[in-house]
Amino acid sequence: MAMIHVIGAGMAGLACAVRCAMAGHKVALYEAAPRAGGRCRSFMDEGLGCVIDNGSHMLLGANRNTKDYLKRLGSQDSVTEIRPASFPFRDIRTGAQWNLRPGSPWIPLWLLNPRRRVPGSSPADYIKALRLGRASASATVGDFIKDDDPMMEAFWQPLCQAVLNTDAKEASARLLWKALSLSFFKGEAACRPMIFSQGISTALVDPALRLLESKGTIVRFQSRLRGLRWQDKAVLALRFPEGLLRVANDDAVVLAVPPDVCAELWPDAKPPQEARPIVNIHFKLDAEIDLPGGQPFLGLIGSDAQWLFARKNILSVTISAATKHVDRPNIELATQIWGEISRILGRNMGRLPPWRVIKERRATIAQTPAIVAQRPAARTILGNLFLAGDWTNTGLPATIEGSISSGYIAA
Repeated sequence: MAMIHVIGAGMAGLACAVRCAMAGHKVALYEAAPRAGGRCRSFMDEGLGCVIDNGSHMLLGANRNTKDYLKRLGSQDSVTEIRPASFPFRDIRTGAQWNLRPGSPWIPLWLLNPRRRVPGSSPADYIKALRLGRASASATVGDFIKDDDPMMEAFWQPLCQAVLNTDAKEASARLLWKALSLSFFKGEAACRPMIFSQGISTALVDPALRLLESKGTIVRFQSRLRGLRWQDKAVLALRFPEGLLRVANDDAVVLAVPPDVCAELWPDAKPPQEARPIVNIHFKLDAEIDLPGGQPFLGLIGSDAQWLFARKNILSVTISAATKHVDRPNIELATQIWGEISRILGRNMGRLPPWRVIKERRATIAQTPAIVAQRPAARTILGNLFLAGDWTNTGLPATIEGSISSGYIAA
């Protein structure tokens, strides 16, 4: 039987391997790191003395392929869906707090209720989003929403940073429209936040490895692909440090690796190289804490800390599009953010607790019009070589849903 060689055990590689194995194909999965998950993984942090996620991630009800992946793994119960959809925010400068609560897309009466909107906004401010549907491939969100727009800081900027990991001024308007058209404009159910309440590896990684093992999949960690050999428009061999691995005529190869690694292995793909970082900071508290707004997460306005996530006694901060923070000393960053959190929670939280800063310098590609236009397709000029990764041309933002979708496309 033909073998499908999947290079990379991040979300894209796992999704591709799972899809192929469940379809009855022989699969071999190779990962350069000692563990699976890539940028979406849980690990034991010795300093904090507990398991944490490398970053805080949120799904939406609209993430169709991720929900399908969870169902295939039988791990739906490890994700908590918040219904009805509610997104709490707090402005740390004014103390203003609100819950954005989407409703029906067909008769959007929820827009008439000021308590379900951003303070000071009107229904017309949300209808402006329809203009993004007419955006050209070269248009940015900033071309449609100006700095002086009352919704820029409280809605558009947090949305662009969370979904596209890119500042609104330079983010692709067409890509943001795609995200909005699948969620906001589909109604409340499509907007429901889904939280990894038991950790991201428990939901997406560990059950995938168990399923692959049950299907007889070969999984090799610390196995870094060094190169490809090809001829007559087909990959003939994979070069690993220990030697060459022959690729049979009926075999296929999927490169589910980051774009910079793909550029080394298969430069003809011309993968986009400009990236944006994400910084996550985890604080270990003495006890569990409830966030303002009544949800396990809180969006922040007027703060370098953009999102707070609470899981048991771990309080996590996410800073997307974090170019200005990624080179700051960790202790300086942790101290500043802890000071902001203390004010947000409205009480004296005491001295800096145990903390961990995690910097993903190349968390996603820069999702600007120019970089989005460079995303390659899954197919290559070699008949048995395919690409997967959130940086490929899925038509979706570079998120977990984008990664899993890319794995499905390659499969």
